[in-house]
Amino acid sequence: MYEDIDNARILYGNSHPRLAINISKLTGIPLIECVCNQFANKEINVSIKDNIRNKDILLIQTGCSTDKMSINDILMETLIMIDACKRSSVKSVTLIMPHYPYSRQDKKDESRAPISAKLVAGMLTGAGIDRLIVMDLHASQIQGFFDIPVDNLYFVNLLKDYINKEVIKDKPEDFIVISPDAGAIKRNDALSKLLSLPLGIMHKQRNYSVLNTVIKSVLICDKELIQNKTAIICDDMCDTGGSLISAVNSVMDHGAKDVICIITHGILSEPAMDRLNLCPNVKKVIISSSIDQKEHLERCDKIYEFNISPILSGIIKRIYNGESVSELF
Repeated sequence: MYEDIDNARILYGNSHPRLAINISKLTGIPLIECVCNQFANKEINVSIKDNIRNKDILLIQTGCSTDKMSINDILMETLIMIDACKRSSVKSVTLIMPHYPYSRQDKKDESRAPISAKLVAGMLTGAGIDRLIVMDLHASQIQGFFDIPVDNLYFVNLLKDYINKEVIKDKPEDFIVISPDAGAIKRNDALSKLLSLPLGIMHKQRNYSVLNTVIKSVLICDKELIQNKTAIICDDMCDTGGSLISAVNSVMDHGAKDVICIITHGILSEPAMDRLNLCPNVKKVIISSSIDQKEHLERCDKIYEFNISPILSGIIKRIYNGESVSELF
């Protein structure tokens, strides 16, 4: 157990218990007994069973849906848990939320549109959190919606050793990194530099009259660089999988041999699982454990879950010891 965080306690709800339990095991920080359930009318009820007065609370929740709760239920549960902590006279509340909900709605891009990511930020800070730890925000500027410290971790920085050892295996000439759209260029450029691989860019043409629909993806790249190569496509999230499969098919049309996908947040709403299983060109899908992938692993043998518990545990140690978080990367 870390010497400087004896006062810390871990609290978690229904979004990702496995992540909280793993972090507790790695850090030695005790888990708080808490009951989170719903009344018959679906109102959420939270009851913290242990004394948490003057404790530093690490609340571990992630923005996802479960079998019994929607993402909105999880968000409301998180707010109620924060309020329960503040009314119990805790010393501080650090919210560890790897997948930030509503992050795709980060700007007003048409008339009469909300900025839902800002609304969520206001709700979390209004409830009383003192610090936020997230991973791969859909737009990094979401950090500016908060007036508290926000640590935004980058998944690609965690993958260098794993990809070199388990994927590339001393054959870099057989691989190329492909950005699935313009918004992912920075992420994929960082990955290509980490792995010393060439970079290609996909441009998506969407039909905005139909949700989650991509008409065509165009590849911007020297054609010779992709011929008979394994393309590595990296994106921050995969919801229904439509954009990802469109990018995969386009890459294959340009001469790639097969595709390895890297996804930070594997939401994988229907029909994503069917699309992955039925696409023969997808060789492997590497997904972080920011969202619990247990059910998805059972349904698709292409998926590999990359455990982020060790890195989150290391960040907790550094925050409490006043050390640099960036040195981990």
